[in-house]
Amino acid sequence: MKIVFDKDLLVEAMTPALGAVSDMNTISAIEGILFTTLEDGRCMLSTYDLEKGYRTALNCQILEPGSFIINAVKLYRMIRMLPERTVTIEVNERFQAKVSGGVARYSLSALPGGDFPKLPDLEGEGQVVMKQALLKKMLSQTQHAIAQGNQIPKYCGAYFKVKDGVFTLVTCDGNRMALRECSSGFESDGKEYSFIVPGKTLSELSKILKSDSDEKVILSFGRKHVIFRFENSIFFSRLIDMEYMDYRSVIPKNNRITVTLDRQDLISCLERVSLVTNDKSVGQGMSYVKCIFEGDTLKVSSTSSMTSINDEMPIEKTGDDLTIGMNCKFFLDALRAASDGRIKITLGTERTGIVILPADEEKEEPEENEKNKEKEEEGTYLYLVCPFRMKD
Repeated sequence: MKIVFDKDLLVEAMTPALGAVSDMNTISAIEGILFTTLEDGRCMLSTYDLEKGYRTALNCQILEPGSFIINAVKLYRMIRMLPERTVTIEVNERFQAKVSGGVARYSLSALPGGDFPKLPDLEGEGQVVMKQALLKKMLSQTQHAIAQGNQIPKYCGAYFKVKDGVFTLVTCDGNRMALRECSSGFESDGKEYSFIVPGKTLSELSKILKSDSDEKVILSFGRKHVIFRFENSIFFSRLIDMEYMDYRSVIPKNNRITVTLDRQDLISCLERVSLVTNDKSVGQGMSYVKCIFEGDTLKVSSTSSMTSINDEMPIEKTGDDLTIGMNCKFFLDALRAASDGRIKITLGTERTGIVILPADEEKEEPEENEKNKEKEEEGTYLYLVCPFRMKD
């Protein structure tokens, strides 16, 4: 095999492919990238770590056709260091690869293409088409609540549901929940779909999705996989084969206290508090923020072994006064994920989770129709954060 690539195009194609390369050092083939020449003069690049995979085809000059596997990380680093605009990759019959650009040459071992694991069926059934920017935003607003570590597998991913013209995305780690919905900005075949995508997959998908264009992504579904199709590439992932929780049932229904406030003002206030809650001096772990919703004022305070803070900000409140403890990071994550200037927080008791929603807005003027259209397409959100049991 001998192929000549444009360096910039090759780097651009390999960058997302690295997200589906295994780093477990167990099977050499899945640590590599599979190069396969095609009859139409392009080269197919494939990576697959047995959980998720990526395929793309790019134009090149094929001097000798073939199919070989080359260590992805090493090759990527070599190509980026080459000084020329063109890169030549050549593999001989002894599976020795030469990577050259100008007078610079690298040598490394390769594997036959037949050693690459068999990819799952990438045809899939069903179809949901949506703007990449919309899906990327929905992911950015929910990923913070995906469970980490060795928790129950279904909570280590995001729950996708398409039903009755509504696209829903839910994440929950046991202490907080993020729910994002939209009823426009996508097209589906009218069928109902629901599945759980692993969090690690979504982290890589977010890197591929574009936020600055109207380009589309097509979601299709296999029995055990979800496939994301782009113009020239495919990203796919194994699903988490479990039933998701009834997420609607965990949302408090009797929160009779309603607070409306400026989201950025609260973020700034909590960021100041976080300097204290994150203080782990003298072996002390993370502390909580004490929130006192009293009249038209929110008072916040926190104390660690060596520092303390007291701060306050104006609010609009209906209902009783309430004092509640919160994990400052969890509270901040939810506020940063929200997108409105003013938000509504509902509360029940000091042991009931708080709910963060968009503030009820007054009817817009006619000239705001375009903004309304964008708002409708983006949909809505809901964040639930469980309280922190205070010592006093």
